[in-house]
Amino acid sequence: MQVTNITKLKVKYKIDLENGKHFYVSEDTIIKYGLIKKIDLTREQLKEIIAHESIESAYSKAVHYLQFGLRTKQDIREYLQKKEIANNVIDEAIEKLIEIGYLNDNHYVEAAVTDYFNLNLKGPYWIQRKLLEKGLDKDVIEENIAKICTEEAMIEMLYKIIEREYKVRRETKNKKVQKITQKLYTNGFTSDIIRKVFDIFFEDYEDENEDEILDEHFRRAYQSYSRRYEGYALKQKLIEKLIRDGFSYYTAKDYVEKQDL
Repeated sequence: MQVTNITKLKVKYKIDLENGKHFYVSEDTIIKYGLIKKIDLTREQLKEIIAHESIESAYSKAVHYLQFGLRTKQDIREYLQKKEIANNVIDEAIEKLIEIGYLNDNHYVEAAVTDYFNLNLKGPYWIQRKLLEKGLDKDVIEENIAKICTEEAMIEMLYKIIEREYKVRRETKNKKVQKITQKLYTNGFTSDIIRKVFDIFFEDYEDENEDEILDEHFRRAYQSYSRRYEGYALKQKLIEKLIRDGFSYYTAKDYVEKQDL
């Protein structure tokens, strides 16, 4: 089959054949196969050229996608599938990306664990779940988590988070601990490490605002219940409300008993 014409377009070249058909190739494909006008190509050569161009096209799309950030093999595969590229072509393009060094899942895992931990303040279990969803190797994930999310690093991070969260919340100690613990647990930290850091935190921290917070909760409860109750019934309602707010029974009872009701 003879090439009758080669036309340079904006990005690619149009190759016209004597049977009236045409296809498009990159400049690299032109050079690789020495394509010139009036060259004769066998059916096998044509198939090879078109297959090569399909891989090069998929490869170029993947390289463009990689310019916007690190990607996994699964990311690349899903991206190219959306472009309706055949799976065998995607496989070849991915292999080329790996060979050249543009695609490395191990490097991706290391970078992702570092960012999720240090920037997003996520714990090991959250990170592992997120990366497994991307089709990454479990052993590689666990190896990098063990290297980056050390106990020392987690204690330092959690101490800062707990200190910040604890000081800004206007709630009882029990409520603060409960809500902060739930937040950290949701973010992938174990209950054991959270408890350990709380123990360290409370060795250093004196909650000078506890009485003030108790006063605030009592005043709000009193404003609500004093309109409907009095005497013993009022005291019981106030004690029950303070317990629901996170104060212990003895703290609530002792405080209410001291009030002039």
